[in-house]
Amino acid sequence: MKIIIDRFNGKEKYEQSYDIDDKDIQGKTLLSLLLFIKKTKDITLNFTASCQSAICGACAVRVNGHSYLACDTKMQDLLKEYDNPSSIRISPLGNFRVISDLIVDWEPSIENLRKIRPAMVAKNEFSAEKGCKQSQEEFDRISKQWDCILCGSCASECNKLEADSSDYMQPFVFTHAWRAAADSRGKDPMLHVKPSVMNGLWLCVHCQECADRCPKGISSVSDIANLRVMAIKKGLNEGLGPDHAEAFYKDLVEGSGRLNEIYLALRSEGVIGSMGKTDIAFKLMRAGKMNPMHVFGEDEIEGHKDLVKMIKAAQEAAVKE
Repeated sequence: MKIIIDRFNGKEKYEQSYDIDDKDIQGKTLLSLLLFIKKTKDITLNFTASCQSAICGACAVRVNGHSYLACDTKMQDLLKEYDNPSSIRISPLGNFRVISDLIVDWEPSIENLRKIRPAMVAKNEFSAEKGCKQSQEEFDRISKQWDCILCGSCASECNKLEADSSDYMQPFVFTHAWRAAADSRGKDPMLHVKPSVMNGLWLCVHCQECADRCPKGISSVSDIANLRVMAIKKGLNEGLGPDHAEAFYKDLVEGSGRLNEIYLALRSEGVIGSMGKTDIAFKLMRAGKMNPMHVFGEDEIEGHKDLVKMIKAAQEAAVKE
C-alpha cells in the first residue's frame, strides 16, 4: 500500500510516498503506522505525539482531507471507511500554520484561549475548607465539554476558519468558553461570554463539521448556540447576529413558519444594509430561491401551530431552569 504524506521543510511544501506491506499495517493505529515509517523508512519525518491514549490530543492529523486522532484510529477501520484504497494521503491539520511536515503552530489558538479566560473564577462563597458545592445536574451540564483534549480536529474542518480566520476563533475555544460560563461555581459568566461575542461568536456558519469530526463527541456548534442564548439573556442583544436570530424567530413563530428571505434581510440588516445585496437577491430570484411576492405574505406551513407550541414549550422549560 502507498502512504502519501504532505511534507514541509520550512521553505517548500512537497509530497513523499512510502510503500508499506499489508502485513506492516495489520493491527496498527494511524499513529503506530507513522512511528513505523519514521523508524524504518524515513527518520526525518516530523509529527507530534505523546500519550498514545487519546488524552493529550497531540497526534491529530488529516487523512484524505478529514481530521483524525492518530492514536485512536485503527488502520483497518480507516481503510474500510475509504473502501480499502490502494493509497491514502496524510496531511497536517487544516487551518493551522504548518511548522514542519505534520507539525502545526498552536500559539494563535492558545492566545485565543487566553482571551476567553478558560480558568474558573470562583464565587465569593468559595473557601478552602468547604469548597464550592455543585449538584450532579450542574456538573452534567458541562461534563462533556471537560472531555475536550485540544486536538484541533474541529478547527481543522471549520469552514468559517477556512474562509476567513481573521475575525473568528477555533471551535474548541468556544467550547471552553461555554464550559467556564455555564459552570455553576463561577463568579461571573460574562467573563467568558463577552470576549466570545467580541471574537466572532455570531459568525459560525453552522456547517456542523466540528461536531462531526470531534473524537470525543463534543459539539462545539451547540456550545456556540448556548453561548449566544446566554449572551442575549445577559443583555448582549445588539448587532447583526442577534438581529438575525430574532428575524429567524419571527419567521418561524410569528410568521408562516417559512424563512422569508426578504423580511429576513430587512430585519437583520435594515433597508440600507440590504440595498448592498440586491445583486444576490436578483440571483436568488432567477434561481427560484426567492419569491418577491412573499413580501406580501405567504401561506402557513402544514403543522405550523404545532411548531409554535413546541417552541413555546421549550422556552417555558428554559425559564424554569
